[in-house]
Amino acid sequence: MSSSSASSEILFDYESVNPLFGEGVSDRVNVTGRGIPRKCRCGRFSVMRTSNTMKNPGRLFHCCPNGSDENPNHLFKWTDISMVEEMEEVESVVDKIDREVGSLAKGLDEVEAIKEIAERCEKDIVELKGVVSSYEKEIQELRSLKNMIVCGGLVVAFVYYVIFV
Repeated sequence: MSSSSASSEILFDYESVNPLFGEGVSDRVNVTGRGIPRKCRCGRFSVMRTSNTMKNPGRLFHCCPNGSDENPNHLFKWTDISMVEEMEEVESVVDKIDREVGSLAKGLDEVEAIKEIAERCEKDIVELKGVVSSYEKEIQELRSLKNMIVCGGLVVAFVYYVIFV
């Protein structure tokens, strides 16, 4: 590790920095080893420290509280590199959300078009109901006329029978 014993230490509260940590970007980032590290392989939460070395004075890094220069098996990662990786991951998620919003907008346009078609169909149905109603009235009138013609024919037949038979 590139720190001296006089480095300052900050315990990193991931949930307050990134409220999505439990379900969001940082969780996925740590699975791939990219972004801000949350835990060391040993299970301890990482801490953020400031380097006091000549090579990297004042540079922030994340490390395991159990780590040391002699034990390289614990977490060590420069914070600036972690932040760049985190921002790349966030950018990737934002791009995905933008694509999904675009897809939803297209879907909404399709729904609006279908709604317009449905409204036209409803108007056509109302119009057709009016046409059917007028045809039903004409059918009733024709039935009445048929009944009158049949009755008239029967009367003529009866009169003919009475007079000529």
